[in-house]
Amino acid sequence: MSDFVKEVQASEVKPIEPRFVDFKRDLTFGQQPLPYIYVQNTLNGRFTLAFHYEFGTDVDRRYSDAADYLEFLGTDSLTAEQLQQQFYKLACSYNISVGTRHIDVTLSGLSENMADALALLEHFLANAKSDPELYQQAVAIREKARMDAKNDQRTNFQYLVQYGLYGPENHLRNTMTASELMQTDPQELLDLLKNLKQYAHTVLYYGPMSETALANVITTVHQPTATLLPAPEGKHETLQPTPQNEILIAPYDAKNIYMRMFHNEGRAWNPDEAAVKALFNEYYGGGMNTVVFQELREARGLAYNAFASYVEPSYTDRPEYFFTHIITQNDKMLDCVRQFHVILDTIPQSEASFQIAKDALTKRLASQRTTKFGLINAWLSAQQRGIDYDLNERIYKALANVTLQDIVTFEQQQMAHKPYRYIILGDEKELDMKALQKYGPVKRVSTEEIFGY
Repeated sequence: MSDFVKEVQASEVKPIEPRFVDFKRDLTFGQQPLPYIYVQNTLNGRFTLAFHYEFGTDVDRRYSDAADYLEFLGTDSLTAEQLQQQFYKLACSYNISVGTRHIDVTLSGLSENMADALALLEHFLANAKSDPELYQQAVAIREKARMDAKNDQRTNFQYLVQYGLYGPENHLRNTMTASELMQTDPQELLDLLKNLKQYAHTVLYYGPMSETALANVITTVHQPTATLLPAPEGKHETLQPTPQNEILIAPYDAKNIYMRMFHNEGRAWNPDEAAVKALFNEYYGGGMNTVVFQELREARGLAYNAFASYVEPSYTDRPEYFFTHIITQNDKMLDCVRQFHVILDTIPQSEASFQIAKDALTKRLASQRTTKFGLINAWLSAQQRGIDYDLNERIYKALANVTLQDIVTFEQQQMAHKPYRYIILGDEKELDMKALQKYGPVKRVSTEEIFGY
């Protein structure tokens, strides 16, 4: 890792311990400090600059639609085509990424043109000109994509899984309908983006500029409001518990089924177990040498696709959970379920396979390099999880002491003989529903329910 420092307040200038990203707080607008993360690019003359906001569609679902609509527009003085030509001449490009809990306004390109490109982006966000005809086109394009999605098997399963994990209040369903969009003043969407800079945000920078030069550009061109508002609080989706067995099934006319067995008992994330969990996934559920692949595909030919994973959360307010996954022929579904339970309740043990898994994971971690803007993303991800260190480095150092028995004990405690929600996308007419009901009560949801439209 490079020379990194932990976050300090502007009033707390003192020696600090190394951390894995430079995070300082000394860009100031009046009395308002603006934090920034700085990583210098010593390789070439390219930069990436982002304004990172700690809120997203969980606060207002319209942010995503606003970013999509903006792509069609110009400003009061530049057409959309002229605007793109200006960015092209500057060898720079922009992107607005909207997630459930964050928004990133990103500019990248040739460093010598960063100030001009940032001024152009600021002009665009402040003066984007709404066009009713283009708005209708944007809504129509979006609606066609949404309708097409309902015909795609993988997309149906993606929405069903989200419904099975989080219930109806999940981020895939948290979108505006075409009717709601048509009743929305498109200027309101543009104002959402225009007013972003009034909220607290962090400057993220990877490039060749010195910190002093960066500060000069940001203070001169970006100019947020003198007093920044705190990031608004949103309502986050909640991972649903699985206190008892349940079948959740949605219809799709096909000769195969997609299924996940999902278990969540609300277990809080424990980073001290990270090495055991990483090696469990490598040994049990990931690649071609794993227990799942060998038992369900190689030995029995039961599935087209099969894997399993113990999932660690990206945020401190979310629990860990476990799932299995199969794609199989309709008439092999129950065989897959039975075999999954066999290898869950009595995990196969092979020292040879375990050593292969340990060696593969060790080599992969040893060869991984976090560089460039990825250093900044790594720091942000760590903060989301409530840590200030590189988790992969800790896993790497701990792997040597992890044994097969550690894996078996962890699996038996967290996955064996547990209740599961069986999330199934398939055609009931082709399935043995009577036999399936022995695993738990069946809840049927429609395509419209899982998509929310």
